[in-house]
Amino acid sequence: MAEAPDTERQAVESEAGEVLSVSQLNDRIASVVEDTSALNGVRCIGEVTDLHQNSTALYFTLTDGDAELPCMLWANRYQKMDADLEDGTEVILEGDIDYWTEGGKIDLKPWEVIVVGDGDQAAAVERLRSELEERGWFDDEQKQRPPAFPERVGVVTSLRGDARYDI
Repeated sequence: MAEAPDTERQAVESEAGEVLSVSQLNDRIASVVEDTSALNGVRCIGEVTDLHQNSTALYFTLTDGDAELPCMLWANRYQKMDADLEDGTEVILEGDIDYWTEGGKIDLKPWEVIVVGDGDQAAAVERLRSELEERGWFDDEQKQRPPAFPERVGVVTSLRGDARYDI
């Protein structure tokens, strides 16, 4: 990225006020999040989706069907809990909202997890699966092998996506 000449840069800085680096702005956002008491000790109910874990943490999304919130739960904290998380579980989480400055991401870091039961989305998927199974759509005689050499192939991508140039 080319740098603006000093005169242009000074003009931009004086018009827009202080110019911050990404790190400086992320630090500022993090301090606002940390200093806002309304974001500490929050309780939130939702359904667990996209659950995955590594040796240090569990990562998942909490959703109510209309909105989503990323969550991160330390593995050592999770091991001490009496909760079994999996996709489709409805839970009440209590914890703090955190802003990860290096990645520029907000998430909920719970210290307490209360399992409520199966979530609405998991129940809807199960109802649909049962209905399709009753119709016989999963029966082996309904399954067809794809052609070895298809006559047409469709690609779905965005107008600005590079996939349309890669094919």
